[in-house]
Amino acid sequence: MSRLLLACSFLALATGALSTTALAERAEPSFARPPAGWTAQQDRDAAPHIAVQVPIVDRAALRAKLIENRAANLERFRAYRKAGVYPSNVYTRGLANVWRDQDGHYCAAATIIRASGQEALVARVAEQDNFIKLADVTSGLTQAEVALIQRPFQPVARRPVPQPERPVPVDADLRAAETRRLAALYAEIEAKLVARQKGSIEQALDRLMQRPQLAAALLAR
Repeated sequence: MSRLLLACSFLALATGALSTTALAERAEPSFARPPAGWTAQQDRDAAPHIAVQVPIVDRAALRAKLIENRAANLERFRAYRKAGVYPSNVYTRGLANVWRDQDGHYCAAATIIRASGQEALVARVAEQDNFIKLADVTSGLTQAEVALIQRPFQPVARRPVPQPERPVPVDADLRAAETRRLAALYAEIEAKLVARQKGSIEQALDRLMQRPQLAAALLAR
C-alpha cells in the first residue's frame, strides 16, 4: 500500500487532522504532460465546468464532535500509558519509531487508531511500513500533538537487527529502563494534551472548516 493510500485510509477516520503530506511522499503518480507551449489559462479553459455543491457545516456541531473524539483518544492514550506495555526497539542502535514490535506490541498512535475500530488498517501499516511516522495524520489532535504522542523508542537489544528473520533477544535491564523512561514521558505528554485542549480544538476546527466535505463526513459518522 502506498503512502497516499495509507493517507486516504487515515482520513477515512474523518477526525480532524487534515494534511496528508507525510504519507503521500512515496506516491509519485505519472501523468501525461501537456503539449509544448500550453498555458495554464488554456488548461483552465479546456477543463469541464462541473458544479460542486459545497456542504454547509455547523461550526458548533463540528466543535462538539472534535471534543468528543479528542476525549475518546485521550482516554485511549491514558489507558495505554497505564498499561505500561510498549514496543521493543530491537532493530536499531538508536532511536526508532516502531509501529508494532516482534511481540505484537503497538506504539501509542497505533493503539489509539486500533481502539477506534481500525484493526485491519493498523495491521496493514505494520506489514507494509512498520517504521512510519504519523506527523500529520490521525484523529482529533493537532499535527504537533500527534508527533508528541508517537515518540521513538530507545534500543532494548544488545545486538539490534534491522530486518530480523527470527526474534531478537530483548535485554531485560534495557527493557525495564526504557519502560520507566516512557512511562514518565507519557505522563508529561498527557498533562500537556489536557492543558492544551481548548486551543488545540480551535486550531483543528479552523482547519477542518476549510475542508467542508471532510467536515460533513465527520458530522455524518
